[in-house]
Amino acid sequence: MKSSRLLKYFEEYIKKIDMTTAWAKAKYFHSLKSMDLAKVIATELGIFNEEEIVIIELIALFHDIGNFETKTHNYLDAMEEDMSMKSIEILFDEGLIRKITEETKYDNIIKLGIFCHNKEGLPKKIDDKTVCICNIMKDVYRLEELRMLINYPYIDNRINTYPSSLVYDDFKTFKHVDTKLSDNNADNVLIILSNLFNMNYKISYEIVKENDYITKIVNSLVFEDHKLEKFFKQIETVLKSYLNKQLN
Repeated sequence: MKSSRLLKYFEEYIKKIDMTTAWAKAKYFHSLKSMDLAKVIATELGIFNEEEIVIIELIALFHDIGNFETKTHNYLDAMEEDMSMKSIEILFDEGLIRKITEETKYDNIIKLGIFCHNKEGLPKKIDDKTVCICNIMKDVYRLEELRMLINYPYIDNRINTYPSSLVYDDFKTFKHVDTKLSDNNADNVLIILSNLFNMNYKISYEIVKENDYITKIVNSLVFEDHKLEKFFKQIETVLKSYLNKQLN
């Protein structure tokens, strides 16, 4: 199985989706970018053979296939609506996976990689390579949240208040912030920026730095006053220092 085969069946499935909406287009490019990121991270780790890397690409490309037909057309709402089981259903219950490959030995890994990509922690008693595959998908998910905060038009970038204390207290101690704590636009930004605090691999931090995500995110914000702008510029400085520590 090759990457081109994955793309063939992905495009075939996408044909039945209304791709005229901004939501569908965003998810389409998110899926392709996820596939690219997963391959880069998996290859950098140097522990996977060619066949395993293609399986990792498959997980990344199809992890959000269940999200294309969701009625939610707002990215922040979609973060609360876990569609991983729908993606697994499309692949396995509807038989898409058997069109892509007749090989069944990776089925459980594919299901687990899709299910775990946007959740904290991992199941117990899974082998080291499966742990790595799940952690790759977690990093891909976090990297994509950073990129989409810059590019996706439905995230409100108008900052007219400081973050709530619940969000900021977790953020300033370098914890990944739960989306359920969000109370305003500033919270939404910090929650996504907090993805920096629990990435698994150095290559993921290198991707953040290479794409200058931190500066781009802060520069994309529209502030009501200079005090708020100064506050977020200080956050930018702290996050860049944190990033450099992870890289060194």
